[in-house]
Amino acid sequence: MAEMPIPQVDPQQQPLDPSTNPDGSATVDMDETPLEIEEMDDGSAVVYENEEFKGPDEDEDFYSNLAETVKLSELDTISLRYLDMIDKDKQAREQRDKQYEDGLRRTGLGNDSPGGANFQGASKVVHPVMAEACVDFAARAIKELFPADGPVRTNIIGEATEEKSDIAERKRDYMNWQLTEQIVEFRDEEEQLLTQLPLGGSQFMKLWWDDKKKRPCAEFVPIDNILLPFAAGSFYTAQRVTEIQDISEWEFKNRIDRGLYKDVDFIRSVMEPDPTRPEKANQKIEGKEYQDNSDGLRRVFHIYTWLELEDDKRTKGESAPYIMMIDDNGRDVLGLYRNWEEGDESMEKLDWITEYKFIPWRGAYAIGLPHLIGGLTAALTGTLRALLDSAHINNAATMLKLKGAKISGQSQTVEVTQITEIEGAPGVNDVRALAMPMPFNPPSQVLFTLLCWLTSAAKGVVTTTEEKIADINANAPVGTTQALIEQGAAVFSAIHARLHDSQRRMLMILQRINRWYLEDQKKSYIVEDLGVKKDDFRRNGDVLPVSDPHIFSETQRMAQMQAVFAMMKDNPSLFDARAVISRALKQMKVPNIAELMPEYSKPMELNAADENASMTMGRHATAYPRQDHIAHIKTHLLYANDPVLGGNPIIAPSFIPAVLEHLKQHLSLYYTDVVKHYSTVPINQHKIKYEDNKLAPEIDRLIAVASQHVALDSQKSLGSIVPMIQKLQQVMNGFQAQPPMDGEAQAVLQASMAETQRRAARDKADIQIKQAQIAQDIQEQQRKEQFEAAMNTENNLTDERMKTLGLTVEAARLKHEQSQTATDLQDVLQRNLKGEQQ
Repeated sequence: MAEMPIPQVDPQQQPLDPSTNPDGSATVDMDETPLEIEEMDDGSAVVYENEEFKGPDEDEDFYSNLAETVKLSELDTISLRYLDMIDKDKQAREQRDKQYEDGLRRTGLGNDSPGGANFQGASKVVHPVMAEACVDFAARAIKELFPADGPVRTNIIGEATEEKSDIAERKRDYMNWQLTEQIVEFRDEEEQLLTQLPLGGSQFMKLWWDDKKKRPCAEFVPIDNILLPFAAGSFYTAQRVTEIQDISEWEFKNRIDRGLYKDVDFIRSVMEPDPTRPEKANQKIEGKEYQDNSDGLRRVFHIYTWLELEDDKRTKGESAPYIMMIDDNGRDVLGLYRNWEEGDESMEKLDWITEYKFIPWRGAYAIGLPHLIGGLTAALTGTLRALLDSAHINNAATMLKLKGAKISGQSQTVEVTQITEIEGAPGVNDVRALAMPMPFNPPSQVLFTLLCWLTSAAKGVVTTTEEKIADINANAPVGTTQALIEQGAAVFSAIHARLHDSQRRMLMILQRINRWYLEDQKKSYIVEDLGVKKDDFRRNGDVLPVSDPHIFSETQRMAQMQAVFAMMKDNPSLFDARAVISRALKQMKVPNIAELMPEYSKPMELNAADENASMTMGRHATAYPRQDHIAHIKTHLLYANDPVLGGNPIIAPSFIPAVLEHLKQHLSLYYTDVVKHYSTVPINQHKIKYEDNKLAPEIDRLIAVASQHVALDSQKSLGSIVPMIQKLQQVMNGFQAQPPMDGEAQAVLQASMAETQRRAARDKADIQIKQAQIAQDIQEQQRKEQFEAAMNTENNLTDERMKTLGLTVEAARLKHEQSQTATDLQDVLQRNLKGEQQ
């Protein structure tokens, strides 16, 4: 059994007291007080002072064994009173222990399951529904609570600053190492807890510091070793919690030597402590049988309770939480320790034991499978035994013999497959006239149908829909699969959420132990470089169990990932494809994901030359606010446009896209810096906050005015770099890589390119012919224009001539007419003369 988790202190360590001033006031060294500092936008800072709780290495006296100093008479009075209360708590728990015992017996693993017939050869088989449910539950739960990488993950509350992330990651890595390697027994103890949880309803896990091993230790505590008062409503709020520890004489002396128990005179225990009823049933399953108490086992009670001790100067008689250890044999108080942290004025009780619940019910104890399906399990076992007994009887050589019929000779034993001769009575020729087989009924079909129904009803309480999901079409909608999982595993889902919360409480206890004893722990070389410190464990909320309270099966996770991939396909710009694929690979348990998808190196603040070198080698560069952005931009552009360096064909394809992305960072930071330069001073002077709805419009107008100055400054400072950026953009467009093609596509592309070339040659010839035709048409048009010009000139000259010669023509016409008239007159005269002569 494990020892009590009481802080072990160094005797040479002195408590830290504040220095005292002459006036009686105390001066506290701020360097030793844990502080949280939050920087404000205006440059001021808000300091939050944490509560200062002291561990055992800071106050030895507070965590000492008070059993050495409290009056013996007072201790004896307390011991008798609490031993009497423990007896009453045991009596109140008898029926509960019987239920746990029945559950263990009904698994059939101890060959003592109740029920069935009592005749010789009757079947003692047990239906496996109870054992199967326990094994199935434990297998599913341990996979979620304790994966191979460790059971701890980070959980940043609020703004995820770099400091918070570093602390949480250090704690996560260290605690995963602790639970997988340092506390070697942890996984085994947790698996025992999970196999017993369905049977007991509630089970417990205990953590404590072992000063000899120099590490935390873990132990599974079964429910029959935890006693609660009859009136208790919850384990964590019970007035007292008693842990029963059966330890050997060697362990008892060891605890006295190490100072956990005070030195008392004790007598060797002769009789072994009475085991609980569940413990007896479990011993049959393990095949253990009591011989003698050669190890000197003795029972010690560790009681977590509230006491009013007048001798305790820290409480002044007020009720406070303590841990008291009482030897059952000698009735002596072996240990009495304060169970709150030094510096905690509220004296809040410290938890060392974590409760795991199966199905919570009314009261302090949860219920398990014996309560849920205990009756069904008994019916299943009885039905199965009845069927087997019926088959056995029908195959047995049982018969009736006629009374008075005598057969000479001795009785014969008939062996199977053998022929045996017997002598008949006088006058009897038929053996069936003397004896007949027993008329037993064959196995009933009704019993078999009942067995199937009972099995389905029992499994329906804690089953999942894995069987139904296996029959679903692979192309079924994700929502359908998810609905089936949630519907069929509602019970298991709720249990898994409770296990997650219990694991969280257990991790908080481990963090407290680390905060107290981190410097004393033996550390492996694996975690030496983590740089984990005691102050890292002052916060308890930044690490959580790696299990998800909403997801409890691989099928559910794969359905979820399928939905994520479907959404990413429809909205690729909204998802980080690398993160999605990495999560899917982890989900499929693919080993060495870092080899398949190397992690990007963490960004570092570099000068401009180192940034150029980093981007040349294919790594990313990050801009920071306090840099000279103009100088960085010019340095990057000069390097990129240098044909020997950034513009080199072997460098440019990878460097130019990276530097353009990096330039966007510098430009955005330059813009915000200049805007702040013009607007921050008046905002700080008047203590204006943008969150104030009344002042937000004023700030917007102020920034609008500042933007005008920013525009002028940017034109002056950055106007010359825009052409250089455009040139880099053109160069990058020329580097656009073509996707690889297969042989058929390449052949089609070559044929298409050949056809394109032929068409281009034909089009070129057509263009040349058209150009020649156009040139000829132009020449013809020019000749026509020249001819028309010449004709126009000639026509103009002709018109002038005609005008000049017009009169001559008209004069000639008149002269001709005159001449014709004269001729006509002469002819008339001549005719007249001839007539007169005649």
